[in-house]
Amino acid sequence: MNTKPRLTGEPIMRILCKTSENLVGYLYQWNNGDVQPAWFDGAFADVRYEPFVQAPKENSANPEIPGLRQQGPSHLENA
Repeated sequence: MNTKPRLTGEPIMRILCKTSENLVGYLYQWNNGDVQPAWFDGAFADVRYEPFVQAPKENSANPEIPGLRQQGPSHLENA
């Protein structure tokens, strides 16, 4: 059992019903490392967990790592 207090939590996965594929809750990870499901309308037994897809972050220290880049109007063709 973790003795550190749970102060903040963030959703890390979707909880989906295996038969209907409906979203039935989220799996949260707390600041102390605990994980806990948060159900919308009661717990389901036959579920699967789906991680959130995160956009890659640009790493200015390493340009080899892809990231989102804004392009200026120079990439547009002249009409």
